[in-house]
Amino acid sequence: MRAVVLWLCGAAMALGAVLDGRVVEDHTGNPLASVELKVSKSAQRTLAAHLETDTSGHFHADGLTAGDYRIEATKPNYIGATLRLSGAASGLLIRLVRCGVISGQVVDGQGQAILGATVYAMPKPATGGSLRPFGQLNTGNFARVDEHGAYRLHGLPPGEYAVAVAYGASTAMFGSTGGAEVRPGLGSGVQLYPTNQRPQYFAVTGGEQYRNIDIAVLPTALYSVRGKIAPPDPKARFWLALISADQPSLAQAVASTETDGSFKFEGVPSGAYTLTASGPTRGYGGKAVLATEPYFGRTQVSVGADVSGVAVAVQRARAVSLVLKPGGAGCPASTQITLTALEDFAAMIDRSGEINAEKPQPIADLAPSRYLVTARGLGESCYLASDTVVDLTSGAKGETVQVPLAAAGAIHGKLTGAANPAEFAVALVTADPESSAPVQVVFPAGDGRFAFGGLRPGRYRIVAQPAGETSRARWVTDPARMIEMQIPAGAPTEMELPAPKRSGQ
Repeated sequence: MRAVVLWLCGAAMALGAVLDGRVVEDHTGNPLASVELKVSKSAQRTLAAHLETDTSGHFHADGLTAGDYRIEATKPNYIGATLRLSGAASGLLIRLVRCGVISGQVVDGQGQAILGATVYAMPKPATGGSLRPFGQLNTGNFARVDEHGAYRLHGLPPGEYAVAVAYGASTAMFGSTGGAEVRPGLGSGVQLYPTNQRPQYFAVTGGEQYRNIDIAVLPTALYSVRGKIAPPDPKARFWLALISADQPSLAQAVASTETDGSFKFEGVPSGAYTLTASGPTRGYGGKAVLATEPYFGRTQVSVGADVSGVAVAVQRARAVSLVLKPGGAGCPASTQITLTALEDFAAMIDRSGEINAEKPQPIADLAPSRYLVTARGLGESCYLASDTVVDLTSGAKGETVQVPLAAAGAIHGKLTGAANPAEFAVALVTADPESSAPVQVVFPAGDGRFAFGGLRPGRYRIVAQPAGETSRARWVTDPARMIEMQIPAGAPTEMELPAPKRSGQ
């Protein structure tokens, strides 16, 4: 779970040997009991204090010596808070953001549960691309419907989400059982709420619970797709997937080959699809587990009637070389990268490796798909300068792919229109719910100046709110009430932020 990082300026509080304060829920202001707080001191290996809030949300520790402290506050189903300060402090107010919930049912045209269906929370893409489930699927951001057709998505951090259901011979069903039964008249497919053409987005700022988000899969014309592949080994088994251009991250249907290499999809809605093949398979665990020397294939299929005689040629997996493009001081000379497939082949085709800035490094066993390159271990001072996508759909590229790094972004701001700027808190929220960048909160200095550093370049929302024990202003609020801004890498972004009117002003 991501952390909320609270940076406190020395002017915002009186420092002392006693540490005490209160933890409340961000969206209601209600006190939170049983919040675990771990207090650590810089250069000290053991914890300085290990606390838990009481029924009033209070915590207290004394006997702390001078130095820099870090407080980590955690509670299940809440986004944790990390507070850093110089010396102990009294009167702290920590606000934990409660995660969002979306629930409902998945039924057919007669109101009957669609057993085996899987529902996904789909974060709204920052750049207007196609919807994708979370890159790291965890219990909560996807859910299997129960015997009544009910589902519950939970643990959703601030962001905007569409809801999608995959039913029939889906990747989730094949990946958990090795096969699937397709219900006559229902078939297989992917459907967004309320329609694929106009998905609805649900905004989560903390604590929202959207109920009765019911998805009805209505009858439509269904067809079959038959064909054959020529595997390198006659005994090899391959999995195949039908992928639509609109929702490539969730396969519309999955099938497996027979001993003679033939395959058959049943219950396929009309449309234009990419048909992929992956193998040899040697098991499954969420998706097909492939042999050490995999083969892949892809072809286009148009379905408006039963289709037969589809031939899929498979070839040895591909490789691509990548090299880091240095980003200056603060950026490492090497890092671990992951290539995440943007299409659902129903197989484990994501790949990882280490690359550096000195020599191109090959990443092998890649499918003929589009891959998004991500990196980890870059630290707070360095980020990927842009989204790097490796496109292998039309064949392996001979050139080396550069992965550009850049210094982190920053904000240098000033709160305006406030008689006492220290009475306010400034919250910065990433607009990408999958980003590892934390939500940060700072208290402006007496002249209104504030700063955020170590920011991953991208979209953010910022807002100023009254602070202190008597304030009910949320750290994370309605996106429409926050200012959206683009943070570039390198030079800090300068801004003036107007303070909101306090009650009585």
